[in-house]
Amino acid sequence: MNGIRLLIATLVLAPLVLGKGSEATPGKGAPPKVKQALNKAFKGKIVKIKKKRVTIYYDFEDPDQLLDFEDARPPRLLDATQNKAFIQGGRLVLEGSTSIRHKLEGTEELRAKFYVRVGQQHNVGTVFTESVLSDFYIVLNLFDQRFYKNGNMLLAGCGLHEDEGAQDLSSGKVNWRDIFSSNLKKKVKVGQPVEVEVAKHGHKEYARVADVEGKGSSKGKTKPMKAYKFGLWVHGSRATFDDLTITFQLTDEFLDFHDLKAAIADDWEDVATSGPLAGVKGVPPRIRTHIEQYAEGGGEAKNIVPVLMRTGLSKKCRKIAADILAQRADPKAIPLVIDALYSKDKEARRLAIFVVKSIVGKDFGYRPTGSDKKRSEAMQKLNAHLKQYRSRYYG
Repeated sequence: MNGIRLLIATLVLAPLVLGKGSEATPGKGAPPKVKQALNKAFKGKIVKIKKKRVTIYYDFEDPDQLLDFEDARPPRLLDATQNKAFIQGGRLVLEGSTSIRHKLEGTEELRAKFYVRVGQQHNVGTVFTESVLSDFYIVLNLFDQRFYKNGNMLLAGCGLHEDEGAQDLSSGKVNWRDIFSSNLKKKVKVGQPVEVEVAKHGHKEYARVADVEGKGSSKGKTKPMKAYKFGLWVHGSRATFDDLTITFQLTDEFLDFHDLKAAIADDWEDVATSGPLAGVKGVPPRIRTHIEQYAEGGGEAKNIVPVLMRTGLSKKCRKIAADILAQRADPKAIPLVIDALYSKDKEARRLAIFVVKSIVGKDFGYRPTGSDKKRSEAMQKLNAHLKQYRSRYYG
């Protein structure tokens, strides 16, 4: 744990960087001392504090946010590959064979949510490591070229890696133990944003890619991790990451160092006090900004429509996004909504047809709970309508 103390001491010297957004609505009482200490230690935006659990958000608009991360390659790979991570265009980019992790360790449950866009369809995933890097770690292979066929991406699964003795990486002599695997084809276009959620709590591991879930347990298969860090990796690939939210439980060492044990007892969450999202919890700062701007007559529909399909957001937040699209009544939003009409998520389909009917005036017989055939017939009618009045919707 001494490494954590040295890390925090170093980070506290960094300049304060606060994210944008509305003022917070306190829970039991806003703990400014805790929030101030965290904002000094990290470049991400602190959005929630509940006892010892803290949630940090990264929009990757500020290149300095990369300072919250460090090289996460096992010792045996430090000289074997180039670690290439950078921030560009509001996204975290990983290229080649690269692995990074957040600098602060968590205990109990550690959970992360983010969007990933895959450039080269090879190997992309997340990793949980011990604080002191070793050849023992838990990997979630979100996309894996071993099962890559016919333009599809596959959710490969999760495994344990303990490879302290292997010297020749090309030989395949690695101690890899599968916890779970899906092998379910996921059609993902290059550059298409995919919603991901991963978590670890003791021996239990969890992953969700879009609507595909995997759960497993490493109990009895390897030694436990008393505390761990969260990381991202690519191998022979390129991927970008965005809207990253990490929730972890602060270590006692962190609280002792900043004399925060009393202050951490108060709950606090960054929640808008005015505007369309007033009182709605769990909305990422960037999404909140887009919705507020669009409701005021600014912004673009392309930033609002994806909210309809974000299953990780509350139904209330998604409904508000649909409402402001309907109220704004911009015909150019309709072509953007089509993807939501094809979504596997019933709620996304329901919100999308609500927007279409509000702006166009009819639903073309589309029913969110209808059969694939019936929905396809309705989509053909909608597409014919868009083609007939192309200038209105695409002009």
